[in-house]
Amino acid sequence: MSTHERDTFTSTYDWAKGWEDLPWAHGEPSLFLAEICRRRKPGKALDIGCGGGTDSVFLAEQGWDVTSLDFVPKALEYTQQRAEAAGVSITPVVADITDWEPPVQYDLVLDHGLLHNMDTVRHDAYRACVLKALAPDGEFVLLHWHPRYDGQPNGKMGPTRVSRDAIKTFFAPELQERFFAREEFEDLTSLVGGGMVQAYYWFRPNQAWANPVELLAQIEQTLMRHKVDVKHLISAAGDDVIKTEVTDELLAIMFGPGRFGLRHVTPQVDEVPLLILELAKRSGKGVHYIESLLRIFGDKELSNICIADARCDVCEVNYCKRLRYR
Repeated sequence: MSTHERDTFTSTYDWAKGWEDLPWAHGEPSLFLAEICRRRKPGKALDIGCGGGTDSVFLAEQGWDVTSLDFVPKALEYTQQRAEAAGVSITPVVADITDWEPPVQYDLVLDHGLLHNMDTVRHDAYRACVLKALAPDGEFVLLHWHPRYDGQPNGKMGPTRVSRDAIKTFFAPELQERFFAREEFEDLTSLVGGGMVQAYYWFRPNQAWANPVELLAQIEQTLMRHKVDVKHLISAAGDDVIKTEVTDELLAIMFGPGRFGLRHVTPQVDEVPLLILELAKRSGKGVHYIESLLRIFGDKELSNICIADARCDVCEVNYCKRLRYR
């Protein structure tokens, strides 16, 4: 951590007379947390850069086992005081996320504005820790500032403004954006660069990326249920890829965020061979087999399933975005 970062935050906590005085204080829990609590049972939560403790206390009140992490001891003091006042408990950890070793995996990881205050030289270490800390079926909520217009400079005090595309790229391919929301602030002090967009992300682990063998199995099983003899069709093609009417444009769509999500943006057509090769390496399957399987899956005559106007009503590939949250 840079001396500048530590000095800036420590001096702010020294100046504040209470958690409400902190510039980043917020009285309501971060967006998406209440919905996550509604959708899933309480588990283990990690609040990175817990600050004044609003989110840590809220989650603890909902029954979560909360670990509150911050590199400024005063932040943990505020969080513990508020937890005690609310009749709940949290586990305080004084540490820097970029050199901290998560002892367990967490069902929920939250960052309410830490990343956008961090020196970019530490971003890789931050990312590695978040991915290590997050459970395979966990939820990751991030608040980050965006520019209000292209090229908007940052203020002397930060935080750094980064576009939505850049954030999604930063966490891809391991994490996928599930929900996104933004709120615009038109008039802020020049110290922080004036107006900004406050953006909230709800990410989940990319199951198709993490489990390529299971992805291919789901495609195979769907075809089999529709009486498509995949093995015979591929065997009959010999050493060649099976001939179908499926275009490379459709294959690119399959790899993109709207379907399998192996890429967070729809790839270019000329990337398709490399993506098939990558999927082959990660799954242990042959390149010709994978390309043939996908061409069968997208062909109107052979399967009539993952065609241009995808027939999701007859598909059972639940790693596909069209099905995985339904």
